[in-house]
Amino acid sequence: MENGRKPASSLKTWWVAVRPFAYTGSVLPVVLGAVLAWHAGFPLRWGCFVLTLLGVVCFHTAANLLNDCFDYRRGLDTTVNPGSGAIVRGWLSDRQVYRAALLFLGLGTACGAALIWLVGWTVLLLGVLGAILVLGYTRSGFCLKYAGLGDFAIFVAFGILPVLGAYWVQTQTFAWQPIFWSLPMVSFTVGILHANNWRDIGSDSGRQCRTLASILGEQASRSYYRLLMLGPFVAVVAYLLLARFSPVPVGAPAWVLLVFLALPLGIRLARRDWRQRPGEFAMLDARTAQLHLVFGVLLTAAFVIARLM
Repeated sequence: MENGRKPASSLKTWWVAVRPFAYTGSVLPVVLGAVLAWHAGFPLRWGCFVLTLLGVVCFHTAANLLNDCFDYRRGLDTTVNPGSGAIVRGWLSDRQVYRAALLFLGLGTACGAALIWLVGWTVLLLGVLGAILVLGYTRSGFCLKYAGLGDFAIFVAFGILPVLGAYWVQTQTFAWQPIFWSLPMVSFTVGILHANNWRDIGSDSGRQCRTLASILGEQASRSYYRLLMLGPFVAVVAYLLLARFSPVPVGAPAWVLLVFLALPLGIRLARRDWRQRPGEFAMLDARTAQLHLVFGVLLTAAFVIARLM
């Protein structure tokens, strides 16, 4: 589709608006949390799993829509980027996008209410914290994204909380394992955000938008991105060593070495000089999401295989 021509199908228009390529950041943590519970010996509660997944995806969708809406209203989104920007393209109004975000927030809240009824009030505490981070990420006025706290908000809201929450919904018990294993995967989720903010350093800085990328600057942002892409593989090795030689309850089966099948892609993303490839740099967030998908699937598969063997 061309940047200035609205698709004939409204489905394609909203597809661009919600940015489904980033759904790996919400789907995989929930799946991992449920699989970790199953790996620990708990039976899977499929109904609770579906509600958890739907709720998290709805909140993720609302976050994407609100981000586009408020970025546009602040005058930060003025150019079209591949795969996103339905408002800037003129395909949707900011009011349409805002109303859709409220709809998805309502759907996510309904899923959370059902889970509270099924498994207890702990879900409310996790959900409220997640909602605060999602709504505070890019709200009008003060927001976490423009105060340099966006990476931290995503780290918690799309890393620790969904994995721990999905585990809790399945088990109603606390464990360190879902927290430990949320960290390598959320590194790539933060990488998706950072790729976007790194690309936009020039425009964001000129409008006094203080993302972490704009605070770090060009060179440090490149180093930070490399750390996000390669750090998870180092973490997996560290977890294996901790599991073998310490009492730390990491729960690291040898099968987690499967994630190293994704290492060549991580090295490729980390090594390239993206500023010299402006066309590809515009798609770095989507490429990072692909690595997140591969790593997440391999990590989840490792725990499935370990349980079956």
